[in-house]
Amino acid sequence: MVSKGKAKEKKQQRKEMLARMGAAQQLLSKANVSDKDHMDTLIPFKKYNRNNVDLSIECVHYEQVKDDGDTFETIYQILEGNMKAEYDACYWGWNEKDKRDELKEKNPWFLVAKNSEGQTVAFSHFKFDFDEEIAVLYCYEVQVTEEMRGKGVGKFLMQILELIGSKAEMQKIMITVFKHNPRAIHFFADILKYADDETSPKFMDPMDEKDYCYEIMSKTLKVKKASGS
Repeated sequence: MVSKGKAKEKKQQRKEMLARMGAAQQLLSKANVSDKDHMDTLIPFKKYNRNNVDLSIECVHYEQVKDDGDTFETIYQILEGNMKAEYDACYWGWNEKDKRDELKEKNPWFLVAKNSEGQTVAFSHFKFDFDEEIAVLYCYEVQVTEEMRGKGVGKFLMQILELIGSKAEMQKIMITVFKHNPRAIHFFADILKYADDETSPKFMDPMDEKDYCYEIMSKTLKVKKASGS
């Protein structure tokens, strides 16, 4: 039999949980307005002029990307070229239909970097979503073409995502990294200072960690409230 004190405590905990989820849902609804410009106050980040690279960068919802079939197709081709072998090295495997569908699912957003000829040469695919009752920005992909590697473009896109997440009042930014990809682990852990998230398999299922080919990493964001954001 549950004591009155315990029942009251559980009721209060549930009330607090629902309040947190309600607040998170409001933030997500606000962030996921499809015509919202998440870079409206990040003007300096709309251009990348370093290391002999001249790029323009925009943040767009899939509703805008789908009207430009060439951009979406280029995004997919960059993703497949960079990641097919990584997926095939994992029990997930690569499935073209699944990956194309994933790029379109559940309010997807994209950072798209184009060169002076208007060609897409790098992108990030991300979503504003729930994780353990809180609002987060989940980065599913950050990819650059081979000729753009080593020029700081991927790091720049991740910096933009962190700023967008902070502006949207997300509590953290999250990513999934294959354990067999040391280059990606070095990029996120050593360069960008991401840490293993509490939801990563090594913590959630430590007895069977070897059964997982990935880790989840994250970074806490500093919320930057802006009027009209």
